[in-house]
This record gives sequence, C-alpha cells and structure tokens, in this order.
Amino acid sequence: MRLLLELKSLQNAKYDLVNNYVIQGFLYNLLRDTEFAWLHSYKGFKFFNFSNVFPVEDFRLDKTYRFVVSSPNKKLISTWYEKLREVKGSCVKLGTLEFTLKNVKKFDLKLRFPWITATPIVLKKEKEVWISNGFSLFKTRTNNIEALKEMGFKKEKIKINPRHEREVKLEELKYFDKSEFRIIKVRDIYFSFEKGDSLFAWLDALKQQSLLKYNLYTGYDFYFEEPLFDELEYRKEVSVMLRIKNRGEVIYIGTLWKKLSVMRRLDKSERNFYKFLLDTGLGNHNSLGFGFMDLEKTV
Repeated sequence: MRLLLELKSLQNAKYDLVNNYVIQGFLYNLLRDTEFAWLHSYKGFKFFNFSNVFPVEDFRLDKTYRFVVSSPNKKLISTWYEKLREVKGSCVKLGTLEFTLKNVKKFDLKLRFPWITATPIVLKKEKEVWISNGFSLFKTRTNNIEALKEMGFKKEKIKINPRHEREVKLEELKYFDKSEFRIIKVRDIYFSFEKGDSLFAWLDALKQQSLLKYNLYTGYDFYFEEPLFDELEYRKEVSVMLRIKNRGEVIYIGTLWKKLSVMRRLDKSERNFYKFLLDTGLGNHNSLGFGFMDLEKTV
C-alpha cells in the first residue's frame, strides 16, 4: 500500500534541505498520539519506506513536489492518510521548509516486474567494533555483535588516550579483561563493489536479509532455493551523508539498479513475498528512505 503526497513549495530553497532524515521525522511526527507512536523509538525493522522528493531540483516558490510512502502494513498507511487528510490545504513543515499540502492519495501497486531502485539499496555486511581500556585501542570486525556481549563486553563511552590501535580477530577478544575493556564505538560496514565485494555475495546477503524481514513480519518460515532475482542491471554505487541527531554525520553506501526481474513462474507464497518487498523496500534502513522500489516502465 502507498501514499502519494503533493506539496506546493512556499519558498525558494536548496533541494538538500529536505533529506531522508527530515522526511522520516515528518512521518514520525504524524504518528504522535496514534497507536503507532511507538515506531519512533523501536529498534527493529519498522516495515515502511519512502521515496525521495521529486522532481529532484532546488525548490521553487509555488511549484508542486511529490513523494511516496509505502508499507505492507495497510493500517499504518491508513493512519498516515487520515492524519494528512486533516491538514490537507494547510501549511506543513519538512524540516525548516514550509509547504502547502495540496493532496494526498492512497493507492496500491500490483506485483509485476521489472523493478527499478528509486533510492539506493543499502546492505550491511558486518560491523567494525572498537574496544578500549582507556589506554590501548583494538578494532575487530564481526557480523554478530551479540557475540561480544555474550563474551561479557559492555558498551560505554569512556575517555581514551590510546598508545596504539591494533586490529584483532574476534576470537582473540575472549582473552581480554572484561572488567577493564569496553565497547566504545560500533560502525556498520556496507557492501561496496568499489571496495571489491562480489555481486554473488551481495545477492545472497540481500536474499537472506529479505527472507528475515518477511518471516519476522508474517511469522512464517518461508524459504526458496532460487536466486532473489533472475535478472538485474547495475547502474552505480553512491554514498549518502546524513546528519543524524545524537550521531553526527553518518555515511551510507548503497547501489542503484534497474531491470530487477524474476522470470520464473511464482506460486502464491512467492508472490506474497515479492509484494512485501515491493512495499517495504530492499536492504537495510528502509525506514530512512533507502531501498525504495518502483515499477520500471517497459514502454
């Protein structure tokens, strides 16, 4: 299910003043005092997504701009729809900028292929973790941050005066004194073809992450042997920098694609799975506007 918002700009302004974080904040604010107010602070998958504002150009006074919100949760979409209908024709704010909400439309996309990425697919590969006792600083990589917690390491901000920084393997950390060493920083590492990651590894990780999201949402134990896509065409890799409250500047690495297609005949359960992906997006950070899927025009 999707929403299309039409907004008339009330000023001239730079396009990048309305970024992913700003749109996300706008959507969270609409959910205040609703049954979905908890989404803002929830740490897991949130199962909604949104596009960039289009057309992609600096805002001009009195010109109309649009963006789309999507989710497999029809009740969530209906909640946004009703809240937006209440302020239709009024002034709304996206960050520091003001717009008149001209219209809001609720609609659905029927499943078909091929797809195109309207926003980059960001896919986590592993985490880079720094551990320190205030003097020595060690760095490791893992795709299982819980393993460090199970070893007894706690996450804590401490003052450090490192004599050196050394990279260690995860298994070496079991010999560290957990009463002295703390996890002081964790950073996501994203798949990057420019840094040598393979397409096959990316596709496999994307399939596993997509199945995880779907099964968490539905409560099913769905799986299939075939590849996630039978055909796809790489466009480019991009980096997106966002200034996040309490985190500062964060850089996300993602990829843009076209002709994402499934050629085989899908059964009902597979169609439900791909419709879920079309609505919730591909990869990580969908609720921050990454991995938004659209139907590619074939004529």
